[in-house]
Amino acid sequence: MNFRLLKKIPLFILLAGCACRGAPSFPIVGAYFPGWLICLFIGGLSIVLFRVLFLKLGWDNPLTDRFFVYLSLGTIVGLTCWLLWFGE
Repeated sequence: MNFRLLKKIPLFILLAGCACRGAPSFPIVGAYFPGWLICLFIGGLSIVLFRVLFLKLGWDNPLTDRFFVYLSLGTIVGLTCWLLWFGE
């Protein structure tokens, strides 16, 4: 058996993901921004919008762990945007 080839198999497996396709990016003001950065920004913006909405509706006071609630909502929005734009 060719042991030199067996030692290179883990390297081939790691490099196989590089050949799939390039990272999705968007041209904004002449610069290319990766898709994950756009979804991160949308998730962060949704945190602020949820905070304002919850304060206006009076739902913010009963929350015990506000940080984790808003972080979870922002994560859900960001990942949903990622799934809708780039999901298969």
